[in-house]
Amino acid sequence: MIDSHIHIDDKRFDTDRDELLSQARQAGISGFVVPAVTIDSCAKVLDLANTHRDIFPAYGLHPYFYEQHQQADLETLRDFIVTHKPVAVGECGLDYYHNDLDKTRQQAIFEPQVELAKIYNLPLILHVNGAVQAVFETLKKYDYFKAVMHSFNGSVEQAAEITEAGVILGFGTAVVNPKAHKLHRVIKSVAINHMVVETDAPDQAIYDQRDQRNLPICLTRVVNTIAHLKSISIEQMVQVTTGNCRRIFSL
Repeated sequence: MIDSHIHIDDKRFDTDRDELLSQARQAGISGFVVPAVTIDSCAKVLDLANTHRDIFPAYGLHPYFYEQHQQADLETLRDFIVTHKPVAVGECGLDYYHNDLDKTRQQAIFEPQVELAKIYNLPLILHVNGAVQAVFETLKKYDYFKAVMHSFNGSVEQAAEITEAGVILGFGTAVVNPKAHKLHRVIKSVAINHMVVETDAPDQAIYDQRDQRNLPICLTRVVNTIAHLKSISIEQMVQVTTGNCRRIFSL
């Protein structure tokens, strides 16, 4: 298994990061795609990737932190991409779920990152919280669909249109909740060759562990749940989604 989206650089893992990575590896998780969310976090992600051969770095500016981002950060991001050759640009995108976030300012940070991904032929790791259609419209504007929509939360109809364009959908720990009926319908509608699996750890704790961190090993529950929903074997689920992840990120 490969976790296509995990923030193992997060400070909440500073005390037991190596132990948790070892636990995940023993459970069969062989890779971790780690997207930075600010310029400052790019350096920490790079350091972890240099230390662990199975950590694959991505560099980006997250929409949630747009007030921290400066125009100069986009140039610094370009330098990081050119110098350190990440597997993707991101985490970037739009967040319309939180009403207090300015959409115009988010867009101003997002679009240059789409341009960077297109210039350097890198996939995008996309944050689409409450903004699936807006993000997809931006991809259409730039005619660039080499991307993963992380933690996909759109409709069956949107999933069909987006995957038809070539975008991969990421599904995480929300699928484990037996009450996530809308999400389960989407998963049943999407062919597994259009999906990857993720944790987004330490965020998005599984429904029955709300008071705890989401951990790298929780990817196993995501895989098992989706395999059950798709009525396929866990082995097939692992083989196909791992292949998808290796293809989109050139691992």
